[in-house]
Amino acid sequence: MAKKKTQSPRQPTRKPGIERYNRIVQAAEALILEGSALEDLSLDAVAQRAGVPRVSLYYFFDSVGMLLDALYQRAVQKMLAELPPPPATDDWRELLGLYADSVRDFYLKNRVEMVLGLKPVSHDSFNQAGRTFGAALYELLLSRGAVPKSLKVARACEIVAELPELVWRKSLIEQGSITPAYHKEAKRLVIAYMASVLEV
Repeated sequence: MAKKKTQSPRQPTRKPGIERYNRIVQAAEALILEGSALEDLSLDAVAQRAGVPRVSLYYFFDSVGMLLDALYQRAVQKMLAELPPPPATDDWRELLGLYADSVRDFYLKNRVEMVLGLKPVSHDSFNQAGRTFGAALYELLLSRGAVPKSLKVARACEIVAELPELVWRKSLIEQGSITPAYHKEAKRLVIAYMASVLEV
């Protein structure tokens, strides 16, 4: 039997709907901040916190998974918008290290986004974010002349975008945050992987 594809959240167009949608999102984020356990989030709790009837919540999101996926996509867009511009260098090691530092700094300043990013609710979301960040990273490295233009390197950038997340996830689960030791290991892993791809 084919798995039913989940619909995208319905986007509000009028002011009352936009306000209600924003209250729902803010309530979900507040609950995540309080508990940091995405699997414990329920539509009932979100509706109660937002002060909206459950039917309003179902109008926008047909499941907790859909709500969390929408929050995750918002987090990805927020991170892309807030990452600082990279320095003018063509050293791929330096660029990858600064990329990892910037993402870690973003997570440490944005707890909800860290929980959503490091404990994604679906593999599809995680993979899409990896492709988005990987493409941006590849374009940056390519524009600086730091890497050759090739499909192999483009795919490697997608993996590079995901590798630190795996290490940071372990740190978040075990330590409650991204510790300096885990971050150092994440950067080492990213640089070692890219070096193996570039054979340097």
